Amino acid sequence: MKKKFVAVVMVVFLSPLICSAEETGQTGDDVTMLIQSAEKNYAARKYAKAIEDLEWAKKGVINRQLDSMKSLFPAEIDGIKGVDAEGGSLLGMKGTSRKYNSTDGKSVVISFVSGQGTAVSNGLGALMKMAESLNALDGGVASKLVIEKGYKGQFVSDGEMSGTLTFTLSGGRMVTIMTKGYKGAAMAEKVARTLDLARIEDVF
Repeated sequence: MKKKFVAVVMVVFLSPLICSAEETGQTGDDVTMLIQSAEKNYAARKYAKAIEDLEWAKKGVINRQLDSMKSLFPAEIDGIKGVDAEGGSLLGMKGTSRKYNSTDGKSVVISFVSGQGTAVSNGLGALMKMAESLNALDGGVASKLVIEKGYKGQFVSDGEMSGTLTFTLSGGRMVTIMTKGYKGAAMAEKVARTLDLARIEDVF
């Protein structure tokens, strides 16, 4: 039961983030129009409407940023092409992911999440630490420290053939690699070697 904790945490927190972009639907032109509308409403002293315009414009800019992050995902893993999920923002956090599904039922999901100083981000970090502690109580057999390009990550097994490798970067940024159908941390570590963690930390 304890080993399932990380999987539950990641699904609960990441799924709403990735799905929320579909609700905004902002394009680059929309953002420009919203900024212009905010300027007009501000000049007309319609401050509430100006704030609303700016909030929607911010969502649009975030979605454009998340879209630009797709170049940091590997195009394929072991010959398996990735499929992008819609990136989005929710409660001060933002995230995007790519999933790789093999024909034999195995899968890898890479996610980038950012939310410096938000209550949700702090809560997610606390839950991840709790998960690590719970696995440590199990004798540590389901948890492994991974160091990649100077960044420390923690792989926690959700079962014999699935697990999650999490790198906590500066500024509340996180990179997660969820594997299914692969034994141990080897596949997650292999995927981590393909990621430019310093670049992700810098631009996200």
